[in-house]
Amino acid sequence: MKYLTQIPVTDSIVVGRGQTLLTAGAVGPLWRVTQGVFKLVQSGPDGQCLVQLAQVGDLIGVETLCAEPYAYTAVALVAAKAQIHVVAHELDYNIILAQGFLQQQRQTCDMHRLRTGPIVHRLAYLLTVLGKQADGRMLDIARHDMPFLKEMAQVVDSTFETACRELNTLLPKRKQPSTHHATVWAGAEPFALAA
Repeated sequence: MKYLTQIPVTDSIVVGRGQTLLTAGAVGPLWRVTQGVFKLVQSGPDGQCLVQLAQVGDLIGVETLCAEPYAYTAVALVAAKAQIHVVAHELDYNIILAQGFLQQQRQTCDMHRLRTGPIVHRLAYLLTVLGKQADGRMLDIARHDMPFLKEMAQVVDSTFETACRELNTLLPKRKQPSTHHATVWAGAEPFALAA
C-alpha cells in the first residue's frame, strides 16, 4: 500500500481542476470537501470509471475508518479545497459512519439524475451541483471555472458534441467583444467544437 505525505491536520489543501487529491489503494486520512467538486473514479478494464461526485460538505475516504485503503481516486472536477477531518473519539467515529451512509444515498441519487433523462436536464443539474457553496447557497458558475467540456460530457454520459450544443442553450451567450479590437472569439459560439 502507498502512504500519503503527512499534511498538517489543521490545513486545507487546494486542488486545481484536473488534479488528484488521493489515489485508490493509498492509505491516508479522512477528508471533507470545503469548496468545489471532486469526481470519484475507479480503474477498470476499460479505463477510468466515474462512480460519484463529492460536493461541498461531503466526506472522501470514509472507508479508511474501516481500516481499508482508499477505494477511489478523487480528482478535482473544478478548482477545489479539502480539509482533513479528524476523528477524535468513538462518538465522532459513529457520527462519521452515519454521515457517510446518508451521503452515499444522496450521491447515488445525484448520479441517477446526472445519467438519466434529457441531456439538457442532466447538464442543468450538473450546473447546480457545481454551483453549490459551503453555506448552502447556489451560485452561477463562471464559464472559465467550469470543468473541461469533455469531463462534463463524461459526467452526464453524453457525447462531447451534444454536451457542447446543449450547454450553449443553457448558458447566456458571451458578450460580443468591442469592434475596436480583433479577437478569436468574434462571431464564435461560446463553446466551439475542437477541429
